[in-house]
Amino acid sequence: MTEPPSAAPTSLTARTIRGVAWTLPTSLATRVIGLVGTLLLARWVAPDEYGVVTAASIATLTAFSVTTFGVGIYLLSNRDLSRADIFHATCWFVSTGVVALAIVWALSEPLGAWLDAPTLGRFMPVLVASVLLDRVAFVPERMLLRKLQFGRLSVARAAGELTYTAISLDLAISGHGAMSIAWGSLARAGVRSVIVVSGVGWREWLEPHRLRLASLAKVVRSGVSVSVTSIAQFLMRRWDNLLISALFGNAAMGAYNLAYSLADTPAVAIGEQMSDVVAASFPHAEPRRRQDALVRACLMISLVMFPLAFGLGAVAETAAQAFLDRKWAAVGPMLAFLAILSAPRPMAQIIQSYFYAGQRLRVVPSLEWLSLGIMMAGIATIGRLGILWACGAVGVAFIVRTLALLIAVKRIDGIPLRRFVVPLLRPLAACVLMVAAIVVARPGLAGLGPLIRLVVEVALGAAVYLAGARLIFRSAAVEFVGLVRSGIAGKTNQGGSR
Repeated sequence: MTEPPSAAPTSLTARTIRGVAWTLPTSLATRVIGLVGTLLLARWVAPDEYGVVTAASIATLTAFSVTTFGVGIYLLSNRDLSRADIFHATCWFVSTGVVALAIVWALSEPLGAWLDAPTLGRFMPVLVASVLLDRVAFVPERMLLRKLQFGRLSVARAAGELTYTAISLDLAISGHGAMSIAWGSLARAGVRSVIVVSGVGWREWLEPHRLRLASLAKVVRSGVSVSVTSIAQFLMRRWDNLLISALFGNAAMGAYNLAYSLADTPAVAIGEQMSDVVAASFPHAEPRRRQDALVRACLMISLVMFPLAFGLGAVAETAAQAFLDRKWAAVGPMLAFLAILSAPRPMAQIIQSYFYAGQRLRVVPSLEWLSLGIMMAGIATIGRLGILWACGAVGVAFIVRTLALLIAVKRIDGIPLRRFVVPLLRPLAACVLMVAAIVVARPGLAGLGPLIRLVVEVALGAAVYLAGARLIFRSAAVEFVGLVRSGIAGKTNQGGSR
């Protein structure tokens, strides 16, 4: 697959949008299929089994995340790394991952007892193998990002997710229960790894060089603050499950994790795509242009993420009734509260990429750990009032996190907060109108089946938001559509030149 030239476009925001235009159609189609697969999978996996395999997955992913040591940001933020530097990063990253995964596997029995999940150990071998494959493919994936080769990454992610959906669903229907999720994860990691690794010359990341302590120390020093940040980010996205399990049991945790995954779908399908493109593009820009691009990128992503997040929250209970059976009845109300996650999370990732590109590595860790503390404290206190209160505490924590990052940008670089907040009020106003229209119309749709009601609610919400876009923020919407069309045109032209 031919990639867009790295020299164009000259505008960083345009480059970001074009990069997303290259990956977005595939990503959206993949996530829709994956979402349908997840909803279907829930019909054959009980909430308590889902909770146990989720706990096992959290254990292995914790081993992965706490030992990343900022290698990914080190590779992306330093443009002049030699092959020796990259080889040292590869050795450090893979070896520390193997050790961490071995420890978690060895501790699977006491972990199961601590988490009140005695069957946790049976999932460990498959999940450890899955995470190990992801570990090996991590550095080659960053090499593709360094070269702005978004097309192959998009294909790898799409093929992996489709493989997971097909394998896990087939095994679940065949009666393998929660183990189908573990085998699906292994298949996804295998397919994704093959596509990523085959797209990078082995010498670029694995060419042997004599290991030197000074080179290893360089990797470690560069990644300390980033690693501290990544640990906090991982704990924010995973360990809330463990606290939910402690308060409400494995079945409630299974329902919560499913609702969280559904709520996070827009952020993963679109937000992470843009965040990856921005992380790779920011180091190429001058500081002044980087500031302007940050403001515009936050606005552009809000035009898409706000309606997806608020719209998902508005139709959450209808969607749950349409696709899930009664044993997952708790998912709908939880999803309504958790859907807000997809609005602020991608924006926070973009701001963090901005700080990393400017080598301001000490700013983000403190804010991430503060956000983690707010979220866990909220669940442990307010969350005790009920599971929905806990979901609300999680959503508030993510909003506070983004606001704290915006305030940090103001204090460090002097970008007024109003440059971010005022433009965001416009798509937010359109979202309020959209949600209000759905809520007002819902009583009149009570006689329809859940699936038909869902289609009507989604269509109504989309129509109201688009009308609001024309009235409230027409110029920004036209600019965004123009950039996307430009990116698609560039993709088509590049494809025709093969």
